[in-house]
This record gives sequence, C-alpha cells and structure tokens, in this order.
Amino acid sequence: MTDRPLLLEVKNLHTKFFLDEGTVHAVDGADFSLYRGQTLGVVGESGCGKSVTARSILRIVPRPGRITDGQIVYHRPPGRHGSNGNGNGAAETIDLTNVDERGPLIRSIRGAEISMVFQEPMTSLSPVHTVGSQIMEAILLHQEVSNEEARQQAIDVLDHVGMPQPRRTVDRYPHELSGGMRQRAMIAMALSCRPSLLIADEPTTALDVTTEAQILQLMRNLQDELGMAIMFITHNLGVIAQMTRDVIVMYLGKVVESGNVDELFYDAKHPYTQALLRSIPRVGRKSRQRLESISGTVPDPYNVPTGCPFHPRCTQFMKGVCDQQDPPLLEVSEGHHARCHLYT
Repeated sequence: MTDRPLLLEVKNLHTKFFLDEGTVHAVDGADFSLYRGQTLGVVGESGCGKSVTARSILRIVPRPGRITDGQIVYHRPPGRHGSNGNGNGAAETIDLTNVDERGPLIRSIRGAEISMVFQEPMTSLSPVHTVGSQIMEAILLHQEVSNEEARQQAIDVLDHVGMPQPRRTVDRYPHELSGGMRQRAMIAMALSCRPSLLIADEPTTALDVTTEAQILQLMRNLQDELGMAIMFITHNLGVIAQMTRDVIVMYLGKVVESGNVDELFYDAKHPYTQALLRSIPRVGRKSRQRLESISGTVPDPYNVPTGCPFHPRCTQFMKGVCDQQDPPLLEVSEGHHARCHLYT
C-alpha cells in the first residue's frame, strides 16, 4: 500500500476504563496504518478492543474511559474542510489525541471526514426522529446548505445506497424499516458528507446472509465510486476474505498479527490466528471430526496475565518464556508481522 498516500496512523495507542472494580486496558499499545482507498480488516473475538479502537479514533470513548497514551495521526487530504471552512485547505497532519474531544476541530472531522457505521442500527438511530431528519442533521452540520437542499441530498444518498422508495422512506421512522433497510440508512448517514474514511463496526452482524451479501456488495461499490478508505471491524473471517486486502488481528487490545489477507489465510504465524482459522466451518467437507474451538476464554480484562496475553490458551506455550515476557511485534516476512516468542 506504499504507493498510496497515508491517511491514518495509530501509534502505541492505550485506551483504559477506570472502574470501581479496577482498570480495564481495552486498547493496550495498538499500532497500524491506513492508506487512502485501502480496506483494512480488523478481526478478533469479542472483547479484544476492536470497537474501542474505532471509538478512540473518533474520540467518542464513553466515560470513564479515556486515551492515556499514544498517537492517532490523521493525514487530512487536500481539498477537505480546511481551517477556513471552504474545503480548499491544504494537506494537514492532525494528532487526534491532542484535540479537544468536544471542540470544533474534531466536530468538523467526525461524521464528515471520518464516519462510522455502528454495530446495531436500532440502538444507534434515534427512535423518535425520521431517517431523513437524522441524515439531514449530519448534512446541515457540515455543509452550508438550506433545509430543502439537505432534504434532497438525504433522498439522493438513500437512493444511492439502494433504499427502496427513498422519497417515502426519508419520512419514515427506524421501527418502520426492516433490518437491512435500517443498515442502509446508517450507511447513507455515514456517507452523506463523502468521508475519506468509513469505519464499519460489524455492519452485517444482525442480518441474514442474503441481506449481508447485498450490504457488502454495496460497500464495495461505494468505495470504488468515492475512493474512500474502509476500516472493517468483524469477527467473521469469511467477510474479511471477501472484503479486505490487509488485515490486523487483535487480542486483548494488542495487534498480534498483521499482513495481507492471503498471508493470513494461507500462512498465519501467530497461534491465535491459526486457532481462529481452524475454527471456521468448511462448507462441503464431510468429516466425522468435531469443529475445533479455542480452549478457554478471553482473560478477565481487570487481571491480564503476565507475559504474552494469549499464553493460557496457546497450544505452543513455552514455560518460562511466554508467561514471563510480553513478545514484541516482529516482521516475520516482508510486510507480515506477528507478536509471538516463536519468532524471537
């Protein structure tokens, strides 16, 4: 991806939640980069810090959580909303961790240049406002247009994402729509200002397979048309194989492996990635063997084990090494990195 301009860099990101029960290290030193037009897959079990990483980028981590260390460097493309607000600003480099999370700068970026499709649209959309009014709110916030123009833009973007009867749907409430239509409405809202980066947090989890295929195809088509980057968060490795070219695997807030999608599927290096791949059902293969699963569960976030966080569940555990030292992220081949003592 080095032939494309850099869009986002996450460097040693730490996001913690300070609770009465203890401190939760939701993101614990994550590192990765995103380029313009790239689709980056982020995969891992529930509770591995994928969604908190996305919320950290947008600076919407709920209290009592906060970013405690690291950098999120946004390379704002030329022609985006400059400081004068006319869209003619030159290229800028902005450290999002140093901006006021409620200030005008991050508000000009959030929703306009970096947008997010949340995991469950029924809890993300307001139940007391029409779909059109919620899309119009984003347009009016970031563009100097009249209410009539904003409404027409809302109809146009609903039509663009394949919403049936957009002129009628714009005045409907979320509960009047099916699951697939609500997800299309969420995507329309996220795309209303043509963002440079779209963060999709498990956008097809609650959908049937037919609707899921339609939504994935829609996102691919829109990316080709708009040239935006997509950060695709999911636990579904089949979706990763279909949607992405580059993947990072997260476990307990750390990036444990990164590389292109072919390397991860055919030459996975980290034992956690290997275990995830072994647990995928194989269609059409007859076997009397039970489907493999990863032993144990994700450790208690209040009490992360010493050494490699995956060692209590690892089949290649080395006593006195894996339980004592946290391995560094090493380059095991060109562009392919793994955080494991097997390669130290």
